[in-house]
Amino acid sequence: MKTSYFLVPFFLIVLFANSTGFCAGDIKYRVVDIPKPLLKDAKAVVRNEEIEVYIKSNSDVVEKVKYAITILNKNGERNATFMQPYDKNVKVSGIKARLYNESGVEFKKKGGFDVLDYAMISEGTTYADNRVKAMIPEQYEFPYTVEYTYEVTYSGVIQFPGWHPVVDNNVSIEKSKYSLIMSKQANCRYYEQNIKSKVLIEKTAERENYTWELTDMVALADENFSPALFDITPVVLIAPLTVNVDGYTGNFESWANFGLWINKLNQDRNNLDDLTKVKIKKMTEGMTDDRAKIRKLYEYMQNKTRYVSIQVGIGGFQPFDAETVDRLSYGDCKALSNYMKSILEVAGISSRYTLVLAGEENPTIHPDFPSNQFNHAILCVPLANDTVWLECTSQRTPFNYLGTFTADRKVLVIDENGGKLINTPSLDLESNLESRNVKVTLDPTGSGFVDAKNIFRGATYDTYIPILLSDQADRKKMVTRRIHIPNFELDNFTIQETKDENPFVTEQLTMTITSYGTKVGEKMMLCLNMMNKLSESPFQSESRKSVISIKWPVYEVDTVIYELPKGYTLEKIPAKIKLQSEFGEFTTEVTKSGSSLQYIRTFKIFKAEHPVERYDEIVTFIDKIVTADENKVILTKVM
Repeated sequence: MKTSYFLVPFFLIVLFANSTGFCAGDIKYRVVDIPKPLLKDAKAVVRNEEIEVYIKSNSDVVEKVKYAITILNKNGERNATFMQPYDKNVKVSGIKARLYNESGVEFKKKGGFDVLDYAMISEGTTYADNRVKAMIPEQYEFPYTVEYTYEVTYSGVIQFPGWHPVVDNNVSIEKSKYSLIMSKQANCRYYEQNIKSKVLIEKTAERENYTWELTDMVALADENFSPALFDITPVVLIAPLTVNVDGYTGNFESWANFGLWINKLNQDRNNLDDLTKVKIKKMTEGMTDDRAKIRKLYEYMQNKTRYVSIQVGIGGFQPFDAETVDRLSYGDCKALSNYMKSILEVAGISSRYTLVLAGEENPTIHPDFPSNQFNHAILCVPLANDTVWLECTSQRTPFNYLGTFTADRKVLVIDENGGKLINTPSLDLESNLESRNVKVTLDPTGSGFVDAKNIFRGATYDTYIPILLSDQADRKKMVTRRIHIPNFELDNFTIQETKDENPFVTEQLTMTITSYGTKVGEKMMLCLNMMNKLSESPFQSESRKSVISIKWPVYEVDTVIYELPKGYTLEKIPAKIKLQSEFGEFTTEVTKSGSSLQYIRTFKIFKAEHPVERYDEIVTFIDKIVTADENKVILTKVM
């Protein structure tokens, strides 16, 4: 009898499996079966996701999940981790995990899978009943696949589990399916975003079924200046029309009603004691300027309190009362905003508790879907001719400054009539100014000394804050890393923060530079832009997929004065450069006075969103700036 061609390979597989912990069973999730387009730019591939959400009533919701993801390389490791938060209103059970090798053969993890269970205490959290159940595969041979199954039950929540299959860049999706089953007793709504395939709807006398499905979605590369991932990928939001959380009932059919429900939670929580009220009144006694009063009381609140996260039951939405915050001197964003509101009330100033979706990505709030789309609370103080905005969680944030964390987005401002969506102020071009004034003294070898005064405002002020929070040794390391000059030594530096309503940081540097001027025979080449070169374009995609989203405008002004080395003169003054487009502006100008050479560079990028079809235009504009920033002048030795 002739031996089968497949007999030997199969025998080896069985032998290998028995000797290394592999299990008999179906072959699943073979890497070779992944469609090739899904591998491009991918660190992981979601092989199968099945989510079934059954809403029996607004206080009885069950979510069943099956999720399998193939991790292609080390970059995708974190996407293999399972994490499910829970608390007294959210219970997770039935967690199981299975691992498969590249060939789709299941293997046992040595020691099995441990379900980690720990308090979800973020930095600054003092007390919480929020916990997390987690699993970490800890595999070191790629590729592999992990499959999770679990069940979550919800009671007394105001937002139900929705569908957002794309959770990270560079992760493609082979299949994701979301099923929503609502009984007739449930009164929920859904909101679709970026959904190409039509929802499948089936209705019976007892319930309604809604099904969304996504297949073969290629990975989205992490492209610079892209919108928030949540804004450009498929999303289905699910929210109740009416709620009852710990006896607090509400109706979310409008933003006004949503605000009224928040008002119920905050009712009678302005209970400062009489001694504190007397103290506050004395602090503002004789002051007639409301803005000055607000600033004084805001700085008092900052000096007295610190931020900690309080997440206990309804406390996920309800603030600690003002008397408790005053006594303990701490609270979360809700508690501190309510405390500040209560302090202003004693001083006769009305303010508005405000909900915001905070974060530098600045994701979209959907105005036509009233629901809990927020993660932070701040305070709005309307005045006769202006509005003051107060970030109450930070001891160091300047008065009336929001920054990239909460500026330029829709927020829900709440008063006695309920909630209303308005926009927070934008960081405009002028408030984002980053300026440099640099004096360079060169000797005949091309070496010398540099004195620089750099000022950072707006978004660049925000990026400087980690340096401000560091000690002197770390400050020097961080400042040094930001300087891109060849062969330099940072001799001394000072940093001064000016905390007014348009705050800025002043950075003064002295440096020694070696061979900055490149000698070529009797001549010396000098790069004009010393400290702020755009050395490469941030636009590197061969084929741009997402729109170009400039969330914060850029405005840079650099003035560099070179004291030319003795015995050298400028060979030729370069022509002015002026680039203008819808994306921004760029200019350079060089002038000479005696032995001094002055170089002035201005660079602006406008806040805007541009369609992907214009990608090549903005690439061309930026590439011209990269080239211009490399411009050099030639110094000739005087004979």
